[in-house]
Amino acid sequence: MDARLLQASCIVFDVGNVLLTFEPDRVMELIPAEHREALRQAMFGQDWRWSAFDLGAETNEDIARSMAEKANVPGGTDMVLEALYRFPETMRPLPLYQMIPELKQMGKRLYGLTNYGEPSFTYTMARFHHLQLLDGIVVSNREKITKPDPAIFALLTERYGLVPDESLFIDDSLANVQAAQAAGFHIWHYADEDTL
Repeated sequence: MDARLLQASCIVFDVGNVLLTFEPDRVMELIPAEHREALRQAMFGQDWRWSAFDLGAETNEDIARSMAEKANVPGGTDMVLEALYRFPETMRPLPLYQMIPELKQMGKRLYGLTNYGEPSFTYTMARFHHLQLLDGIVVSNREKITKPDPAIFALLTERYGLVPDESLFIDDSLANVQAAQAAGFHIWHYADEDTL
């Protein structure tokens, strides 16, 4: 087990690409083949409209409609909504996810801090049972704040009484780990599932 996990009394995990895979190519398999390329650009292209789903400031229907219109795919709204809701089916556990029960047994306090939309997060919780062992989790869509906004780290710290200097924050996004470091957390930029 990595020494950083052993040294921290409290560990805060991102979910996508830290505990579970998030692979846009596999998400796109939920879209009919003839529309995949057009909708890929609308969903995961330069504008990264998926982040609106994580923020939760618009309805999922409005987000899906705007993606379908951008892609010029008639009837695409329902296709996008299905992908937004069902993408947890494309995810698979990563090594840190498998370690949650062991870390819990060691007495570690375990939390989640994730940019994630609803209702897919609820579906993810039901599908991946180790997530239910976390002591708490902050989900961007529920709070209407996304990482790397400093406000979401402040909310996490206050809600669960965390001491950042005693906590390890693990995320695959460099911007997110930099924001966590600025908030006083020890950090692990988790960019490779084979690290462990």
